[in-house]
Amino acid sequence: MTEKDASVLLEQIRNIILNKPVFGELEEKAQVYSDLEQAVFYLSHCLMESNELLKNLAEGNLNVPLPDRHNFQAGELKQLHAALKHLAWQTEQVIKGDYKQRVNFMGDFSQAFNEMVVQLEIRENELKEQADKIKRFNRLLIFIINSLKEWVVVIEEENETVLYTNDSARKRFYDPGTRQFACGGVDCPLMARLKSHTGLEQELRYEFKCSRNKTFQVRSYSLLWEDKKAVVHLMTDVTYQRENEAFLEVMAYKDELTGLDNRRSGLRTIDSYIQKGIPFSLCMIDMDGLKNINDLYGHLYGDEYIKSVSQVLKDSARDIDITCRFGGDEFIMLFRGCDEQTAEERMDLIDKKLSEVAKVYPMSISYGVVYVEEGTELSPEAALNIADERMYRFKRRRKKKNNGLGGKGI
Repeated sequence: MTEKDASVLLEQIRNIILNKPVFGELEEKAQVYSDLEQAVFYLSHCLMESNELLKNLAEGNLNVPLPDRHNFQAGELKQLHAALKHLAWQTEQVIKGDYKQRVNFMGDFSQAFNEMVVQLEIRENELKEQADKIKRFNRLLIFIINSLKEWVVVIEEENETVLYTNDSARKRFYDPGTRQFACGGVDCPLMARLKSHTGLEQELRYEFKCSRNKTFQVRSYSLLWEDKKAVVHLMTDVTYQRENEAFLEVMAYKDELTGLDNRRSGLRTIDSYIQKGIPFSLCMIDMDGLKNINDLYGHLYGDEYIKSVSQVLKDSARDIDITCRFGGDEFIMLFRGCDEQTAEERMDLIDKKLSEVAKVYPMSISYGVVYVEEGTELSPEAALNIADERMYRFKRRRKKKNNGLGGKGI
């Protein structure tokens, strides 16, 4: 064999190994070389055909052409193809629930396959048992849900269909059978809000106030309801609770006797004004002679005295002013945007008005005013102390003056 023929033959063998087509011819024409050349081409054809089938089988493609009968590997490959086709058919039968299928022609795989079928049958029986338990539990759950006072509404996400309402919701909110709302309305903002929630990844909580001044606490969850993606809404009527809380909130900052803001409210407002840089005049007011009125006429008259003072203060205040009962006989007024002199003049007018409306007993007030300007470094306590000190100074001057007049006044 010439060196050139040896090179051609080597290249052909290399192509066979790489599963590539064989090319080239040998120069030698002797029969032995001609037979060798034909053998190489035949081997190449058989191996490429076999590799193509094996590639398809590896990719799971069973509906492919098989090697022709001249391929020396045709018998084994056809046998392998038939075994895989039969295995695929057996797998389909198992999928359909035929757990009697067994494989006995694939060695170790047969044992694994057969064990898998046994375990699948066991698992399916367990799942059926669990499904029966779930059905019984669901029936119990529906019974419990129907006994709840809360409204329960289940809405399908895809088409916003109401899938379920419990007895409370049907009676007081919406009946899916008649498609009527209990309130008699046609459009319901609450129902529209419920239908707007889809794909919730966690519990959603909020409160909704409807046009009828009803307040509902709503909790919403995503779930599967009879194999449909849905959202279940639990609604509680908290109208009375919120009204009661609102009343208590108001009462926490209101004086019961006078209806004015109380000490807590006044301190909060003073602190807010200082924090926000709002200039204002703080007036500390003390009723003159309340103790004597209580002692001479009784506490009912004392209460009337307190209410009379509070009414005059209220009538004299602007919309932007704040009036608070600070203690037993103490009040404060906050004149927003009002300088100290103007505030004192207003307090003097209030004092004179009180003396004019007095009937059974004289009425008057002592007061101290401090102006709290924008950007002040005064704390609320410091401002109150200054106003309090000025009020007592005023009271001492008034008592001295009254004593000089022979004790006029209380």
